[in-house]
Amino acid sequence: MMNKIITIFALVFVLCLHGTSSNAQSCNYILSMHDSYGDGWNGATLEVLINGFSSGIFSAINSGSVDTILINTGDSLDLIYTAGDYENENSYILYDASWNIAFQDGPSPGTGNVFSSTGDCNTAILPGSHPCIAIPVDTGCFFTDNTGFPGSGLIPNCSWFAGGDIWFTMQAPASGNLSFETFSGSINDTGIAVWTGDECTNVRITGCDDDGGTGYLSFLTVYDLTPGQTIYIQAWKWGGGGGTFEICITDLGTVVLDSSELPIVMINTLGQTIVPDTKIDCLMDIKYNGPNSITYVSDSANVYSGNIGIEIRGNTSATYPQRPYNIETRDSAGGNNNVPILGMPAENDWVLLSNYNDRSLMRNLIAFNLFREMDNYSVRAQLCEVLIDGSYKGIYVIGEKIRRDANRVDIAKLTAADTVGDALTGGYILQQNYWDANNSFQSNYSPIDHPEFDVHFVYEYPDYNTILPVQKSYIASYIDSLETALYSDNFADPDLGYRKYMDIPSFIDYFLVNELSRNADGFKKSVFFHKDKFSNGGKLKAGPVWDFDWSFKNQEYCFFNNSQGEGWAHHINDCFTDNYSTGWYIRLLQDSTFQNELRCTYEQYRQNILDTTTIFSYIDSIGATVQNAQARHFQKWPLLGHTGPDWEIEPIAATYNADLDTLKNWINKRLVWLDANIPGHCITTDVTETNLSGTVNCYPVPASSYLIIDYSLPSAMNVSVRLYNYLGTEVLSIPPITQSTGQHSLKLETKTLSSGIYILKLERGKDVISKIITVMKY
Repeated sequence: MMNKIITIFALVFVLCLHGTSSNAQSCNYILSMHDSYGDGWNGATLEVLINGFSSGIFSAINSGSVDTILINTGDSLDLIYTAGDYENENSYILYDASWNIAFQDGPSPGTGNVFSSTGDCNTAILPGSHPCIAIPVDTGCFFTDNTGFPGSGLIPNCSWFAGGDIWFTMQAPASGNLSFETFSGSINDTGIAVWTGDECTNVRITGCDDDGGTGYLSFLTVYDLTPGQTIYIQAWKWGGGGGTFEICITDLGTVVLDSSELPIVMINTLGQTIVPDTKIDCLMDIKYNGPNSITYVSDSANVYSGNIGIEIRGNTSATYPQRPYNIETRDSAGGNNNVPILGMPAENDWVLLSNYNDRSLMRNLIAFNLFREMDNYSVRAQLCEVLIDGSYKGIYVIGEKIRRDANRVDIAKLTAADTVGDALTGGYILQQNYWDANNSFQSNYSPIDHPEFDVHFVYEYPDYNTILPVQKSYIASYIDSLETALYSDNFADPDLGYRKYMDIPSFIDYFLVNELSRNADGFKKSVFFHKDKFSNGGKLKAGPVWDFDWSFKNQEYCFFNNSQGEGWAHHINDCFTDNYSTGWYIRLLQDSTFQNELRCTYEQYRQNILDTTTIFSYIDSIGATVQNAQARHFQKWPLLGHTGPDWEIEPIAATYNADLDTLKNWINKRLVWLDANIPGHCITTDVTETNLSGTVNCYPVPASSYLIIDYSLPSAMNVSVRLYNYLGTEVLSIPPITQSTGQHSLKLETKTLSSGIYILKLERGKDVISKIITVMKY
């Protein structure tokens, strides 16, 4: 039925228009002018001459302007363009009366007499060739054919567009939420875009997609349209050309949230729009009745109810339909309000992370949990469902923002008074991310395998607005000393090399979490380092880990384009990248001692933290909790079966549980590959090791001058202790002693040891318990 309607409309449209205009000698040409920056043409002009006389001098205002030019068939037509400032922003299109392109130029137009022609008011009309003659459609599926379409001149911001676009129009449904998907006919590679505007001559792009559908076909969702608003749908063949394909338009409806097994976060914007970079004052309620309980939207707020500042956060993720947010809890006067939220320690800086690029809903949670289990500070977070002004926004990760705090990155507070001595040496948090000359400093070194690259460190704490010049100088000097040692001939020397500056256990744990997930962002952006003052240890630590929505998957990009779990994420500089990695791990892995430490730590973790039984149990526990909530989430964001922002190379699971199976299979393959490829050798002894019941505790962590070993004995037996370095050499021991049943402690003097990672073996009778021990000399 839809195909018949479109065909009838096209015929009637052509007959009506040409029946009334075929004998006319006068008509209006349409001049559409645009400025990509939005500030007008800055002095540039386009003069139109008809039969040698000026018909007007035109210029774009703000983002663009549209004017009509009266012309007769046979009139001579000339365009004269005069340049202004910022010429790379200006473009224009001259259409004839039938919306065919007579001439177009930009974004750096030619100057002078750029076009000469003759007026023609009898050109053919091709319905669907421009928004102003777009073909009316409604929800449903229909086949279309863009063969012979020349191109509207309106260029979308995705896919390879080379003209041949066909246009449709419809009114937004009551829900304001629509999806658009293409299916193959003679064309199997498409692009699709949605445009909105008050007039068909003044449209702005609202959404665009290239390969979000099956194969190279398109899938696009658009949300929060005004009911009844006119929208324009543009479709085309990737790279140009024509043929047949199918378009399906679906009303996504409105998701109603009454209750949830998850916390419910309700934000009231007070009629404002949430924007990037500037927090607006809003209200927030959080309700949660606890695990295994149902929380109702109608319940009173029992976690938080009060003022907040909120802004859109992120770089790429800020463009997703499900926006991520920074939230600051505030008091009634607008000051910081440190409060505990959902079991997380009191603070005022929080995040709502989008799951739009993570169908599992848990990639961040998995990585955060792994780093925490490795005995590092890691962001505390959990899933929640979010309503903004009563509109359902799906499942988010609510959690801690990375910042200096006794319960977060626990380093010394650095104030304006801390300019000399030990006080100047910490604490600092650095980040690798998008940078500019004001918020960062440049390393004096390039990655060892890419000497042409520049590396920058962003001031995270103190931020670039408050850090003093002397503090900038100190932390830049410290990084320079670290890299000087790292790239020196003596880099592997435990006293003269990089170990003097780097906390090796944290760098190993950071490496393992980001390589398990094959997280390129963990080595090039969303990278954090922190450093406490010298009296508190003072070495640079890696972490906390952050930003895993592009990880744990196979991507159509560089060496991530494989389905066998292969490839090193820390080699990201070998790919085209938007930010350069330090490349430090390339150099660290040239040290056999670091390799051995890495290997032994990995093997130890594979017995527990990185065992698939442990990881899959964690996945299953979250999956079970969100079984009801995920149905609402994917009604709002219909991404099951679709690749989303990240182009994945394999068929996408069509159900949530199947997607979790895909995630588990990926992790299993990755661990098999890492088992075979993590470099180094872990020492073995001639003693058979057994995992015993009972707890062995070692402290302090890290050890410095001594180590206390607490343990229990089920019966009287001989006990001895041996400590090995990563070369397999025994460096300390406590000879066998006979002890009675019960709790015991032994003290091991470690003050003669160098900083590093060691293996402790506690022999109890015929059994042995092994533990990894870190020694740090301050």
